[in-house]
Amino acid sequence: MEGFTAAVSSLGFFLWAYVFGIALIAGGIYFTIRTRCVQFTTLRDALRAIGGKDKKANLESAQNDAPKTSLSAFKAFCVSESSRVGTGNVVGVAVAIAMGGPGSIFWMWIMAIIGAATGFVESTLSQVYKENHRDRFMGGAMYYFQRAFKSKVPSYVHAGLLAFTYVFVFNSVQTNTIADTFQGFVPYRIIIGIVVSAVIMFIIFGGIKRISQVASIMMPPIIIFYLLVCFGIIIVHFPQFIQAMGYIVASAFGTEQVAGGALGFTFAQAIQHGLRRGLFSNEAGIGSVPIGAATSNVSHPVKQGAVQSFGVLLDTLVICSATAFIILMSGNYIGGTTATGVALVRDSLEYWVGGFAVPFLNIMLFLLPFTSIIGNYFYGETCFRFISRSNTAVNVFKVLGGLTIIVASIVPLRLVWSMADIFTGTLATMNIIALFILCNIAVKCLDNYKKQAKAFRAGTGKEPVFYDDEIGVETPYWKRGR
Repeated sequence: MEGFTAAVSSLGFFLWAYVFGIALIAGGIYFTIRTRCVQFTTLRDALRAIGGKDKKANLESAQNDAPKTSLSAFKAFCVSESSRVGTGNVVGVAVAIAMGGPGSIFWMWIMAIIGAATGFVESTLSQVYKENHRDRFMGGAMYYFQRAFKSKVPSYVHAGLLAFTYVFVFNSVQTNTIADTFQGFVPYRIIIGIVVSAVIMFIIFGGIKRISQVASIMMPPIIIFYLLVCFGIIIVHFPQFIQAMGYIVASAFGTEQVAGGALGFTFAQAIQHGLRRGLFSNEAGIGSVPIGAATSNVSHPVKQGAVQSFGVLLDTLVICSATAFIILMSGNYIGGTTATGVALVRDSLEYWVGGFAVPFLNIMLFLLPFTSIIGNYFYGETCFRFISRSNTAVNVFKVLGGLTIIVASIVPLRLVWSMADIFTGTLATMNIIALFILCNIAVKCLDNYKKQAKAFRAGTGKEPVFYDDEIGVETPYWKRGR
């Protein structure tokens, strides 16, 4: 097993150095330029949509044929964030720092900033090409793949890979973290897996309605609670925050030694681990978040694109950064420590808050991975339903997903992370190729939205409403007079 794990890790390093990293950076820069920095110019629109300020526009857009289980922009955002905000925001950040140094956080930020434009394009396209399947909206990369490649084969390949990755690989990462956290309280890790699997199965058999309800109830307080503790520490110990910022910048571009020569990290280590952990956390460009984006009933595709773009920035620039500063300010990653993952975060929190750290981290490292498992499963099932409409097959898929949670509780962590890196990179590279082909559609949607929004703000027009003939495309749902 050790040899196999090392081989998978080496393959992942090679692919990220020569394929995945280049594709992600090139795509993010290109989409940022084509959309004229949409990740910043639509922030107000994103917050407005999340706050439910466009309900009147939804009614005026004649969307009376929307399925009963279609979601609001807020609930769709919560479903997406439930997948995004998880192990990657805590353990993934710790792994990045331990393996790539403080500079890896800088590259996580870069990945988020340019990746937010990628997230906008993919989620907008998902809304444009979504389909009404009576019980709910269905969309995602596999739906716009058919338009980009003029064939169903790439759609089925991407859907199959994504279903496998999220249900069997990503959920293994999340479950493994829960098992690591609670193994000191339970005699056998597999018991943890069985309990988590049972609760997850109850939720996912309730369908998108139950999944969205759990996500919208759990996610906001979890995120707020975690950030309050982390930023409370940062505010009280602000001088150490400034010092940590210096560590990040100093080690971002080369072999700068940190903290008096205690540790040195190469440029390759910093950028690789920053990009890999950043993508695992915010999922910008993988093609998964568009699945959640397509479920919402908004009056214009750009609204949900803006919401998901904001989600990328929130995930990495705020939540991941909070974890990073708690670790870097404590200095626990320096001086030959062997602590990584959960242990590194726990030791860093204990440095600041003492005995409160263990129960606090235990709660966070149960709730965050738990909600991620729910979101991941939703993505996986949607992809599986694209491949097979058989209810029996879908139920078998659910059961296999539940069994995977049990098995993942005892799988070596390094192997799980290495597999996750390879699958995320593969999915992102495939998706970015499709986004390059269809980017012009997203740009036309953006221009259409901005024109309407400008008139609305000037008091000479209504809230933006989209119809496909306005940009000269044929879509399954956005018909005038439907």
